[in-house]
Amino acid sequence: MSFDKLSAIVIGSINTDIVGLGFPGLLKPGEIGYGTKMKVGPGGKSRNIAQMLATLLGSARVAMIGRTTQDPFGLWRPPVDALIEAGVDCSGIRFVRFDKESGWPGIALIPVASDGTQQIYVIEGVNAQFSEEDLEKSDHLFKAAARNRGLLALTMEIPIDTAIFGIKKAKAHGLKVMMDPGGTRQGLDISALITSDIFLLKPNEQEASLLTGLEIVDRESAVKAARQLVSMGPEHVLLTCGAHGALLASKDGEVHIECPKLELADTKDATGCGDQTMATICATLQRGKDIQTAAGLAVLSGTLQFYREGIVPVSEHELAAAAK
Repeated sequence: MSFDKLSAIVIGSINTDIVGLGFPGLLKPGEIGYGTKMKVGPGGKSRNIAQMLATLLGSARVAMIGRTTQDPFGLWRPPVDALIEAGVDCSGIRFVRFDKESGWPGIALIPVASDGTQQIYVIEGVNAQFSEEDLEKSDHLFKAAARNRGLLALTMEIPIDTAIFGIKKAKAHGLKVMMDPGGTRQGLDISALITSDIFLLKPNEQEASLLTGLEIVDRESAVKAARQLVSMGPEHVLLTCGAHGALLASKDGEVHIECPKLELADTKDATGCGDQTMATICATLQRGKDIQTAAGLAVLSGTLQFYREGIVPVSEHELAAAAK
């Protein structure tokens, strides 16, 4: 197989999402809620980003590295099939032996309320064993992306040691590192990852609060959190704030990016919005655009995703039309 076009590698989680839609609201402990629709489809933050990146960049330009297993119910199929359909190179996906006790593919259970708010319950399965060895076996992908001045995108839905190894490997090959800290656990110290090796760190408000210990309640507190994150080493920080847009920060200052006012459909689903934002900023940078232009398109793209049920990647045509 030729890797002449490969310019982006995504490492991490490969999940199947079981999404319940139409709940009146999110539940409190002990309550029962009744939704109106269920969807089973591809998921996993890193896998979402890979599919979305390929939709924007085109076939054979993106590779996915991760783990899954062929369970007897076929739950592994939706995320892998969607990657293949999008033109993602899957030679870096390792299929390990199925084990009914601990070796299931990753599963996410996602109730979505009518206003688009959601909760996510993740059963990691074999994602939890994603290792340095898996990355070493995909050294050919790092070398191919390096030839095209490519990038590595990752999330924190993987073991921290694997994430650290992946970042070091990317830097050794001269790849730009783009990190979404989604998946970071309460009490897990990931400061060893957030260094000058990171070109872009893209947290949302909750993740930024977890990383800094600061409560984000307004623009002033968001600026304070973004500055603290920049001081940890990343060249750029894109702190997304939902309907309030985003804050792009670097050592040179901060720029606020407004959230576009779109009303495209009755459906509102926050699933995958952050992943779409991450994929779009990666794709736009790979096309040679500046970071501020890329961030603006990323926020627009994430907003478009909000009006879609589940993971339905935004196309380049749709993004261009919305940007007019």
